[in-house]
Amino acid sequence: MNLENTQVKEKLTAAIESSEDANNILDFPSKLRKLRKVIDPGLIKRRETRLDGIVRSVDYIEWHTVADILDETASSWTHSVKDVRQIGGIVTVIVAITIDGVTREGMGTGAAKSETGIKKAEHDALKRAAVKFGIARDLYRRDASETVIDVEIERQKDDALPNDPMARTLSDLVTGKQLRMIYALYRELGLEANDECDRHMGCRIDELSKKAASDLIGHLQNQKNDRPVDRPAPLRRAG
Repeated sequence: MNLENTQVKEKLTAAIESSEDANNILDFPSKLRKLRKVIDPGLIKRRETRLDGIVRSVDYIEWHTVADILDETASSWTHSVKDVRQIGGIVTVIVAITIDGVTREGMGTGAAKSETGIKKAEHDALKRAAVKFGIARDLYRRDASETVIDVEIERQKDDALPNDPMARTLSDLVTGKQLRMIYALYRELGLEANDECDRHMGCRIDELSKKAASDLIGHLQNQKNDRPVDRPAPLRRAG
């Protein structure tokens, strides 16, 4: 009798779980519609960023706002850190978000030397994964046509250097060998590496793409070769 009761309970549990799964599948499209709603303007923040000598105003939302939206709309959502990797001074983090069995991933970057930078990378990765479910997608679309503030930053521009030097993907990021060469060349020229890179290219060295790093190495080598060589004064004959 106990065996029969156990089997009945197991069947009921399986039926309930199956029903819940079916409901989740049917409910998923409605959750997506809610997640894709335009963000309340009161939750949107603004920061200024510099690119190619121009200050741009960019709208964004905090990571905890994203988490709150997920809690309200898809309370069963889960997230996990899939990968953490350090390349030079940058740490990259990949975060996965799962809603009703559907998983999306996002990648974030930050400074590897500080805990704040690592947390920033994880938070950015969380937000980018959430965007793939529709959260704040309108802000990211707007990012392509950011509001440009009419303020020009004085920056020396060299035609040999690219206009868009920052890496867009992890595979495109400057290599360790390139980083070592760039730092060595700046040191030989007696210049502060990141200050000069920011002045000429608008970003840090460890944010460069491989192509931009290669162009910068060539530019610095030319600078080094063009420097006048200090020749010793001729010896004077005694007497």
